[in-house]
Amino acid sequence: MTIIGNPEIGLYTGKLPKGCELCRLGSKLVLFITGECDDNCYYCPVSEDRFGKDKIFANETEIKDLEDVLYEAYRMRALGAGITGGDPILKIDRVVEIISLLKSEFGSNFHIHLYTTGRYVNDDVMKELVNAGLDEIRFHPIRDEYLNAIKIASKYNIDVGIELPSIPNEEDRIIKLIEWAKENNIKFVNLNELELNSRNYLHLNARGFHVSHGITGVKGSFDTAYKIIRRFESDKKIVVHYCSSIYKDLVETRTRFFRMIRYSSKPYEEYTEEGTIIRALIKANGFINEIEEFGEQHNLNQYYVMPRIVNYLLEKYKNNIDEVYIIEEHPDSRRLKISEKLIYTKSQNS
Repeated sequence: MTIIGNPEIGLYTGKLPKGCELCRLGSKLVLFITGECDDNCYYCPVSEDRFGKDKIFANETEIKDLEDVLYEAYRMRALGAGITGGDPILKIDRVVEIISLLKSEFGSNFHIHLYTTGRYVNDDVMKELVNAGLDEIRFHPIRDEYLNAIKIASKYNIDVGIELPSIPNEEDRIIKLIEWAKENNIKFVNLNELELNSRNYLHLNARGFHVSHGITGVKGSFDTAYKIIRRFESDKKIVVHYCSSIYKDLVETRTRFFRMIRYSSKPYEEYTEEGTIIRALIKANGFINEIEEFGEQHNLNQYYVMPRIVNYLLEKYKNNIDEVYIIEEHPDSRRLKISEKLIYTKSQNS
């Protein structure tokens, strides 16, 4: 068995977990079920606006009604969902309701995986999750006593894995955990590049960790993961997978954005290589009768149109157009504006 992949994106031995396969396609809806968690990992990357707060997000959109989860799934034609937090098990009733909702709407092939530390996982929890339709569960066992939860989960007809950060110079501890996973017939171990962000940087800096890879990747994290993967590259009993911060920061989000663009963008919206959309906003002083052919009305005497036909409209309706802007946004339902550039104003061209 050989190591597969690209160090900048990810490396793995054997066959990737189904949840990871769909993530690489950008087809997984990311469901942040709650920011609440009773563990306190010093490297936790959850942002300040989510950590410890009982909020739900589907991709980047905050959800107030669980039915809106379906809307977000339809917007990207998701093939599955990844449930994360916080610790989702703290909201087990909510998790079960959402899994049941998604399976009912999209069918049994809609793949759902869930992350948890395992602190609160027992037989009753596993029965609820499996009966609702959960396909895969990933544990982050920060304490040895949480390993019992993994043993419990492995008794059920569900894919079970371990997911943890690749902390520099901790390969001995991680190798010991992988050996334990092999002995207990665990299917895979995912190693994530340790990430430094605005919430955890003080804790990481205090331990001598600094960014040296991409935007958030901590120096030495890849080296630790690579040593471990090399050790298990010929082992057929377990799959070891390394996922880089660059993949999470750039590839995963961008691929998901391209999927949203493909299935949900308006006919007048163009896209960039970064997975953002571009459209022109025309502010007029009268009605433009061809607008339905090239775009749609935004507000009174304001229209969104294809950027490529702006010059044509300016030539034909110059007396009716006051200003033209080119707007670049994220394609998700937040419509986070990246830039807005004024490219024409009547006052300067009259």
